[in-house]
Amino acid sequence: VDPYMRGMMRDAKGYYRQPFEPGRPLSSRGIARVIKAGPGVGSGFREGDVLGGMLPWSSHALLDRKAQAQAQLVDSRLLGVLPLPCCLGVMGAPGLAAYGSLKRIAQPRAGEVAYVSGAAGAVGLAAGQLLARVYGCTVIGSAGSDEKVALLKQHGFDAAFNYKATSTAEALQQAAPGGIDIYFDNVGGPTLDAVLAAARPHARIVACGAISQYDTPEAQRYGVTNLMNVITKRIRLQGFIVGDYAAELAAEFHEEMTQHVLAGKVQALHHVTHGLENAGAAFVDMMGGG
Repeated sequence: VDPYMRGMMRDAKGYYRQPFEPGRPLSSRGIARVIKAGPGVGSGFREGDVLGGMLPWSSHALLDRKAQAQAQLVDSRLLGVLPLPCCLGVMGAPGLAAYGSLKRIAQPRAGEVAYVSGAAGAVGLAAGQLLARVYGCTVIGSAGSDEKVALLKQHGFDAAFNYKATSTAEALQQAAPGGIDIYFDNVGGPTLDAVLAAARPHARIVACGAISQYDTPEAQRYGVTNLMNVITKRIRLQGFIVGDYAAELAAEFHEEMTQHVLAGKVQALHHVTHGLENAGAAFVDMMGGG
């Protein structure tokens, strides 16, 4: 499950993906095993192969040529080494989102101070570990429970706080009194406002998500008040979609992230909800920060 699916559950104008079709299964990135490969299909897949791609929420699926062309084999080096769900997380689109946006937008330098919101999520945790263990940054993270805060501290974050129990502005002042160089934004809203106030000159903000606003009616969405700081502090604030990096960086990401994971620099974590009948509940729980 992934927050981007929320925008496909309504006909949102300007959204980057088409809405789901009523009466048809929802779809998202998934992992599947090929149980039958038809003759003359030309996909290159064989029976027994493990592949990843956009798949329907169903126990079995017949993939047409378009779906087959978009699917990719799971690296055999990872089979038996990592649990398969990790191929949907740190080795999948969330990992590419973190890897690509840090490389192209944040451009971290060793010794800089970075803050990641929504840091216990798939993208946030990958971004935080890369910033700390690959780029050599001081990394602060925020999450919605004390248990998640403890998790962040176990995975390379230098400081972490529960945003439900602590003011973000106060927490950033305590953890980074000199200011923030890089902000990896997964939540938007008031948190973005607090970072714009705490940002150093020439800070870079990676606008990955705004989950705090996804279920808020357009007329009631939070209006950021510190945007003038983007000008006065010469802040770079840029959004992206993971597909922006698929063609250019996919091969590089796959090779480098595989090495980081196998070396233990980036640890692959996952949370599993069993049973397709529980997929909807898992989605709701994820959107609520569970």
